[in-house]
Amino acid sequence: MKILFGVDGSKCSEEAIATARTIRFPAGTELMVLSAVDFLEDLPSLEGVKRKEINETERLVHNVVQQLRETHPNAIVTGAVKDGYTYESLLETCKEWKPDLMMLGSHGRTGLSFLLTGSVSRAMLQEAPCAVRVVRPRNQENEKSQTNNVILALDDAAYAQNFIDHVLAFPWSEFTTFKCIHVVRELHRALLAESEITPGEVLSQHYNDMVSGTEAWLEVAAQKLNNKFGKRVARAEVLVGDPRQALLELAKSWPADLIIMGSHGRHGLEKVILGSVSETVAMHAPCSVEIIRIKAMAAKKVHYIV
Repeated sequence: MKILFGVDGSKCSEEAIATARTIRFPAGTELMVLSAVDFLEDLPSLEGVKRKEINETERLVHNVVQQLRETHPNAIVTGAVKDGYTYESLLETCKEWKPDLMMLGSHGRTGLSFLLTGSVSRAMLQEAPCAVRVVRPRNQENEKSQTNNVILALDDAAYAQNFIDHVLAFPWSEFTTFKCIHVVRELHRALLAESEITPGEVLSQHYNDMVSGTEAWLEVAAQKLNNKFGKRVARAEVLVGDPRQALLELAKSWPADLIIMGSHGRHGLEKVILGSVSETVAMHAPCSVEIIRIKAMAAKKVHYIV
């Protein structure tokens, strides 16, 4: 297992490292701490300033490496400082080092502010070839009780097995509980009106069958987690409504410490239609959010009806 930490000395990146120090990584886990120093122009007059910045960044990375070595003596911990833009340095390292997970701090921004000043986190969520976790401060009540609530947002049975396998590959505390969630959109009454093409009762039955089928494969996913941990740590639940709103409301009411969502590497129109859920949740969730790259177990055709 290989995990990359992007740090910049901010309170946000300190939160990500603090979270990492509480995780019990298996022996042999490789941890890399990475930071970058970027200047718009390489001017002689700025050379002294740049050298000072590099020295401070090297001290930062060294200190974080030492912290992780103290809490994870059986892990292989390294650090690096790159000269360049942060997002480019992170992407280059991902391609070369091939981590399983990247962890970044979040500045707690939402909406337009997130789009403008949270550009590194946003770029990593969209472009990184590995799973990316944007870390936010934990719910205080959960932290006191050591509870760790994790929402697993599964959106397709074809991806569920690989999704759960990814979750099982990482260590979890004994106080972790999971909710395997799928959100179906509400069937509006207007669609149930009798028509010559599809009678309302036929459409209603089809909808109910879809919900029942979803409950079945969600239960299978939850059972894999329960089998692994030897106790009922996971439950399956189908929510009805808009996926973005439903997940955000659940994250507040449960409350969640982490939401894990899948990204299927879609492009173009399909990404615009289906990728907006993960981006919205990543921007507005009150907890940490992890986006993972997953593949379907079998090819599946998608038909758009315009």
